[in-house]
Amino acid sequence: MLVDAHCHLHEIGKSYDFIIIAVSDDLESSRKTLSLAGENVIPCIGIHPWEVDTAKESDLSEIEKIADRVRCLGEIGLDKRRSNYKKQMEFFRRQLLIAKDLDLSVNLHSLDSWREVLELLDRYEIRRANFHWYTGPLELLEEIEERGYFISINPAVSIQRKHMDILRAAPVEILLTESDAPYVYRGIELKPEMIKDVIKIIAKEKSMLEAEVEGIVYENAMKFIG
Repeated sequence: MLVDAHCHLHEIGKSYDFIIIAVSDDLESSRKTLSLAGENVIPCIGIHPWEVDTAKESDLSEIEKIADRVRCLGEIGLDKRRSNYKKQMEFFRRQLLIAKDLDLSVNLHSLDSWREVLELLDRYEIRRANFHWYTGPLELLEEIEERGYFISINPAVSIQRKHMDILRAAPVEILLTESDAPYVYRGIELKPEMIKDVIKIIAKEKSMLEAEVEGIVYENAMKFIG
């Protein structure tokens, strides 16, 4: 079965016949994502680093109250391209503590902060993590693999050289597929339907059958979500 391991489903309002690991951006979208949970939809709740400027401490408290209803926090993390890094760090640490206490998976945003995020996962003893749309240093891939973590490959791999370099270097055992829908990247409107295209690209780059890649990604997703 196909898997979209990182999708903002609350913004789409459509159902799919494959697995969607649905991430949230803030408290309001977390509640909406929870309402979408079903046989094929695995909800993740949390506060995105881009949203911490408008988020309140009370929002984190509410996230904590409903976290026992999910298996995953996301989209959470750090982004060094934003100016509010100190507040991002405060919110990320608090959410990692929730994940540690409840043994939750984390669906990560780690733009330009890959090493810092990895070190924090170690510090908070996080067992399951996905670095979504990973374009970080190649040398971190081995450490990500050693910890049993995953990275997710996005349809943008067809035009983003950094992401393609990651795909070529990463072992298939740590790969997930994602859309990050409904984000628009360099004129491409990312959609869950593009997961099939990602599978084809992975199969081509790894000289594997598409069905084999799909099966491995599915198994990886089950390990990630616990």
